[in-house]
Amino acid sequence: MDQKATQALAFGFSHLGERDCWMKAPLLTAAYVTHDGVEQADRALDRAVATQRSDGSLAYSDAVHAPGGHIRSFTPLPSLSASLGYPLLLSLARQENAALRAGADRLAQGLLATRRTKDGGICARAEAPELWVDFTYLICPFLALYGQQTGDRQALDEAFRQFAIHVDHLFDRRKGLARHAWCERPDHYPQSTFWTRGNGWLICAAVDLLDVAPDHPGANLVRQIGGDALQSMATYQDASGYFTHILDDPTSNLEASGTLMYAYAVARAVRQGVVPGDQLASAHRAFAVVAGGVEPSGKVPGVAVPPGGPGVPFDWAPFGQGFYALAAHALDQAGGQAA
Repeated sequence: MDQKATQALAFGFSHLGERDCWMKAPLLTAAYVTHDGVEQADRALDRAVATQRSDGSLAYSDAVHAPGGHIRSFTPLPSLSASLGYPLLLSLARQENAALRAGADRLAQGLLATRRTKDGGICARAEAPELWVDFTYLICPFLALYGQQTGDRQALDEAFRQFAIHVDHLFDRRKGLARHAWCERPDHYPQSTFWTRGNGWLICAAVDLLDVAPDHPGANLVRQIGGDALQSMATYQDASGYFTHILDDPTSNLEASGTLMYAYAVARAVRQGVVPGDQLASAHRAFAVVAGGVEPSGKVPGVAVPPGGPGVPFDWAPFGQGFYALAAHALDQAGGQAA
């Protein structure tokens, strides 16, 4: 793996806050995928399970009360930390661990029992019956891999069902892109922009689901939506190789994490036959422009920090570090050259 990716993982782990919850999930996933930083990831997961709440939520899952973005408060449900369940299962695939297995079981039980919209969508937060595009990635790969590992068909089916329900509410087929958040009551979009990282969560969920269960009856919808979103996103790529923070607003800032998620997802989608191989050149350009700005410390700058959406500051975040390493690894496997 490229040296900058190793440095990005090391920076992420050395600056990781214990209570970062979902933000650390792509970093931990990258450690298991690349086999770099596995010991640090193991320690983070041990602590995530040690601080698991009674409802199954991992890693404290603290409530957030802060101005900025499109929300003022966020009380987590198990759906938020389900993202940590995916690297937890990757760890268990390497070596069985009774404490981690029990933690995964509690998370799955809590997630399946949590609050839902009327049509069965697992809610993003306790404040309202809402679906956020982020949660396609936070929820679906965990449920699919959990179902595959344990033989729990309900969990596997639920992974694809959740993807379909979120798509039904959030994916604009005219645009080929997903909106950020939908609220059931009253029926409206509290944040409706075509946010780059939001679409990044969707396309990364799609390729990860297809890796876990490519033959599931729901996989055709995942292929269709993932492919449509990837090809629509490509039309908004800036000449620099970056994507802007809001896809269809060229005056918004160039943003690193969504750009890396695009590079990662394209590399995987080409191998899966979801998008044509000629799209790989744009993925290499996306990765290369972000790589050019990685600091000597391994810090990946230019990331719109949580809660995402318009109006948030830019800095670094653990998921940006993780997706740098994931994109580097996926592009190395896919081959090809930057244009």
